[in-house]
Amino acid sequence: MLKPLRTTVAVLIALLATTAALAAPAQASDRGAHTSGAVRFDGNTRQCPPSAGRCGQVAFIMAKGMRRVSEFQIEYEATCGKDPANPILDGVSATKLRTAHVSRSYLFTGSGGYDLDIDPVTGYKRHADVKFGARVGVNGHATGTFEATIKITDSAGAWVDTCVTGQQPVHWTAKRSQL
Repeated sequence: MLKPLRTTVAVLIALLATTAALAAPAQASDRGAHTSGAVRFDGNTRQCPPSAGRCGQVAFIMAKGMRRVSEFQIEYEATCGKDPANPILDGVSATKLRTAHVSRSYLFTGSGGYDLDIDPVTGYKRHADVKFGARVGVNGHATGTFEATIKITDSAGAWVDTCVTGQQPVHWTAKRSQL
């Protein structure tokens, strides 16, 4: 199940919301991880918006047996075609992802869509379609990709703009962290 971590319009709001939104779920997830014997991974994307002052964050929790991902979270930036100077900074969370064991790695993927908040300035509707994948090594290192396309429509449902994470998927890395 995909859930938005938060939706932002202004860059200043995005910076504040990004820090608060990723920190709160991570702390809640840590409590569950302590009791279940889960493994936590933390890392960054290669997207580093100048307005954020840091790179996007990625975090996920796997069951100790590495057979499923109980929660996956990632922050991203989508650049709009008509207004590239004003990107959308957002994040998404997915739960209950199954893994596949291949050689000395575990793989997981996810895809889906979700609605962002209506733009408070224009009243436009925004819908994101995302897909991601990861390879988690038994050595505690993970790599993955993420793609998002946000379609913006007016109140009548007519297309206004499309915002994307880029021509290539966003690459990210993470490693096992202390709980």
